Amino acid sequence: MPGGSPVPNRYIKSELKSYRLLWEEERPIRWPYMKILREYSTLKEFYPEINPYVEAYRIRENVWALFQESMDGAGDLWMYVINGPERVLLIDTGFGVGDLKGLVQHLVGSDKEILVANTHHHYDHAYGNAQFARCYCHQDEEFSMRRTMNPHIWDYLFDENGKNIYTEFNRNDIIPYQEYELILIPTGYRFDLGKGYEVEAIPLRGHSAGQCAYLDHHNHIIFTGDIGGAGRRYEGDPCADNCTVETLWRDMQVVVSRLDEIEAMFPGHGMLDVTSSLLRYELDALDRIMKDPENADSIRTIVRNGQEQVQYAMNIHQGTAVKYNLTNVFRKTPYRR
Repeated sequence: MPGGSPVPNRYIKSELKSYRLLWEEERPIRWPYMKILREYSTLKEFYPEINPYVEAYRIRENVWALFQESMDGAGDLWMYVINGPERVLLIDTGFGVGDLKGLVQHLVGSDKEILVANTHHHYDHAYGNAQFARCYCHQDEEFSMRRTMNPHIWDYLFDENGKNIYTEFNRNDIIPYQEYELILIPTGYRFDLGKGYEVEAIPLRGHSAGQCAYLDHHNHIIFTGDIGGAGRRYEGDPCADNCTVETLWRDMQVVVSRLDEIEAMFPGHGMLDVTSSLLRYELDALDRIMKDPENADSIRTIVRNGQEQVQYAMNIHQGTAVKYNLTNVFRKTPYRR
């Protein structure tokens, strides 16, 4: 069953060249949504002769969502293409497996300049950056992003014998790493796609030190990246204290104050075209955490890097949650916008 699960009740018909060896935890709402979308949606476009690892879905007249299976056993991911009047904006670049640049050019039907903006530095959002000459990210993400700028970023996907660990794919389909220019942008930076078409950078930090959402002012939609909890702090990162529930809570307040500009949200994982009210529900969950972090909706013990860790979760909506532990709720240093 190439491209599908070996577990019958998880099977989704797929023509992708990738094949999962290790599965993420079942998501009771996300899985049936994805099955219906990927098997029956008339929005789907697939060009295996260009990139056999990515499905495209035309979600607006000039916007595509690009689906790629996870290569490391975590959540399947979304990238986004906005075709502006004069320039194209690509939000996130996935794992870098398959010709992403060629696919984008085919979708927009031209050789317009492609601007690349990352929501954050994680494997599934930035490892295709090297297919492009330059990439943009929020200035608070610089330390984290530079950690990914080396030709060995894919080594963790293979064992000592060179075999895939998480997802089966041809290593030769990784586009070879090339140095690229990293351009840092401030809060409020606007990408000009021509003739007044602007996409605004709005920080939603917490999952990473400089995670950034992007607001398409033409379609009134926001691309949020990953906002399901506080992420890892790297030693030496001057912005490490952004990886807290508190920072996400403060940034989310700014976004929610602008909901009259937002009709829908598109996340880095999960269901597409979600009502913008989900952002208000998330802020409510963050409010509850800040008031009483130990009184969570659920608490469980998980093992990470061989060590047990207590994980807390506050429910939001549609089966999602803000996940955290008691060490990454509050900042140690004063918050700065």
